[in-house]
Amino acid sequence: MSPMALLLNAILAALAGFLLGNLWYRHRRALDRDRARWSGLAERRGWHLVERAGGFAVIGNADQVAFHLSQGALAHGDLGVFLEARIDRSPWVVIEVFALSSPIAYTARRPGDRVRTGDDAFDARFATHASPPRRAAALCDAPLRAALEGLPRPYLMVQNGIVVLIWPWDKLPTDAQLDAALAVLRALAAHAAPAGN
Repeated sequence: MSPMALLLNAILAALAGFLLGNLWYRHRRALDRDRARWSGLAERRGWHLVERAGGFAVIGNADQVAFHLSQGALAHGDLGVFLEARIDRSPWVVIEVFALSSPIAYTARRPGDRVRTGDDAFDARFATHASPPRRAAALCDAPLRAALEGLPRPYLMVQNGIVVLIWPWDKLPTDAQLDAALAVLRALAAHAAPAGN
């Protein structure tokens, strides 16, 4: 190999190393920024930070309901906030409530029958499906509807006490959003059977 070819190879190797190093440095800085943001959220709300696979989440409680809050990809390339929980002694029902403008509306499962909640303004903006449908009206009471109205284009699935609440948001969730999400959990927990039953 000629000296000129060796020199060109050395320059290309150095350039590739510089670009990879720069990419790694930018990734680490972005990770540090995300860690600081999620850590600040956890500290401010009295929750616990969890780090896994280069992402962050928090674990907290809404009264007696423990939950996991994270951020990830939604349908159609949107980012969203995910809140997952389990409510003990919850009514045996599968219910799905989602804003008609939610990015998940196109892929929603729509279990059972379409249900009217009795709130015409809510029913004009949200779809409610449940199995069995007779339990949906009780669960979709005024506190739950008001809490869902406080979130941007939310999707809620409750299946026998397992709760998944998602809303599209590409930044850290706001305190108003977090309060509304916790109000959803409290409204659902209010329908759980008392301990000892």
